[in-house]
Amino acid sequence: MPLAVTNEPNKPQQRFEDLRGILHYVPQFRQRVFVIAFDGALMSMPGFASLLQDVAVLQSLNIEVVLVFGARAQVRTLAEKRGITLYNDDGMGRTDAAGIEIAIDAIMRQANDLVADLTALEMPVAVSNALAVHPAGVIDGVDQEFTGRIERVDEETLRALLKADIIPILPPLGYDGKGTTLRLNSDAVAVEVAIALQAAKVIFVAESGISAPDGTRVAQLSVADAREMYKRKDPKHDVSMLSKLRYAALACQEGVPRVHIVDGTQDEALLAELFSNEGVGTMIHGDEYQQIRKARAGDVPALLSMMQQSVDDAALVPRTRDQIQSKIKDFFVLELDGHPIGSVAVHTYEEDGRKVAELACLFVRRSHKNKSHGRKLVAFAEETAKQRGCEIIVALSTQAFRFFEEKMGYTVADPDALPPTRREKYDKSGRNSKVLVKALK
Repeated sequence: MPLAVTNEPNKPQQRFEDLRGILHYVPQFRQRVFVIAFDGALMSMPGFASLLQDVAVLQSLNIEVVLVFGARAQVRTLAEKRGITLYNDDGMGRTDAAGIEIAIDAIMRQANDLVADLTALEMPVAVSNALAVHPAGVIDGVDQEFTGRIERVDEETLRALLKADIIPILPPLGYDGKGTTLRLNSDAVAVEVAIALQAAKVIFVAESGISAPDGTRVAQLSVADAREMYKRKDPKHDVSMLSKLRYAALACQEGVPRVHIVDGTQDEALLAELFSNEGVGTMIHGDEYQQIRKARAGDVPALLSMMQQSVDDAALVPRTRDQIQSKIKDFFVLELDGHPIGSVAVHTYEEDGRKVAELACLFVRRSHKNKSHGRKLVAFAEETAKQRGCEIIVALSTQAFRFFEEKMGYTVADPDALPPTRREKYDKSGRNSKVLVKALK
């Protein structure tokens, strides 16, 4: 499956169409649990205060937020300051006695600073020990000593805090049955908590985002894609990002619908990711986030509304409600996160012993152009035509013929290539559209 990328620079683009577009999400998110995990390095950056304000916005919308934080940067810095050599700094490898002392000191200082910052925003919080852990034991012949693994999440405690409008904070430390402090990986903490609480989302707010080889943002990854990227150990992704990919795949596999990875160094990245259809980060999805489905009668008003701009630009032929309704079985809608953002129709003609398909009414919302949605709709239309037994597909266009020629492999043909009944309508329209044809293999 190809990665879904954007053609835009990797930066936030909070150009919401209108307030209604934002408010559409609020009923979906209300009373749902979001587990937000911050990379430790972000907590010392100037923009971190804005990220915490974004958390306050989410809580004000009755979204139940659980906070997790990483400590890799702080642990590494403190170890260097004390002249201690670490086996690992992120809770994914061996932690010796000196390493756990460094981790405790660095992480508890972070927890204190985070509580202070959130208290300044008048947000009630509590640092929780809701994780039952045990030593990781011996892995590949090496005793992991003070590195831990999560055995169980105290769901009742966390839900009680959330019910009281208190934000639980979970540091990457845990305590076993003997009272021993163990180092944990913060990504694992976030995902285990999300699975236990049946969270709607895990949001990893990272030091960077995920980009394709050409530098464009990777907007979506399937679970299989994320797992494959983790297994490849691509050197352009550090161990922190690989960890997020690994645990994102696990979260989706265990029932968390969506995991987001956003670049926390970008302004307003958290809200822009959550309150816009396209987002600004990378979403790993376990459900069918983006889909093309058959249009329904209830879609007609939305189709007419979306088409109006293209009609005004003379790119589409005007259609009435009745005209669309009468051909509704030929229409397909592209949805993004539950929102219709585009459409295509496939009409079929069977005349003179041949079956020809026409690709019609192709459009994508202006706010979603240049993101490969048009290509996806055209490819879907072609596959639909094949399934109907058509060997040829035609398209009429006054303005987008270069797209069909250069991007989709169509060739300009004489109007005689149209079926007779369609040619008659073509002549009567007077639009002088280009006729484009493609053989279906």
